[in-house]
Amino acid sequence: MYKLLDNKVVYVEDNIEKGILKFKVERGQANIYHTYVDDNLRGMGIASKLVEMAFDYFEKKGYEVKCSCFYARKWALKHGKIL
Repeated sequence: MYKLLDNKVVYVEDNIEKGILKFKVERGQANIYHTYVDDNLRGMGIASKLVEMAFDYFEKKGYEVKCSCFYARKWALKHGKIL
């Protein structure tokens, strides 16, 4: 199950956070700075879904988005979210 919480988006399985995306919001700008998925769940699209949910939230709020996290930046470029 995916959840948007304060300053993070998580993937929870058996009540344990198995995937996490962390972000900060300051002065109307969101920065995704960390994305992690448990080793045995990698390659299943979980990180992609975490980033997608974060971007959907940022777009609804009207935030400018910056990605310090390598994976999030790569995803955003691939999906035309940032240049």
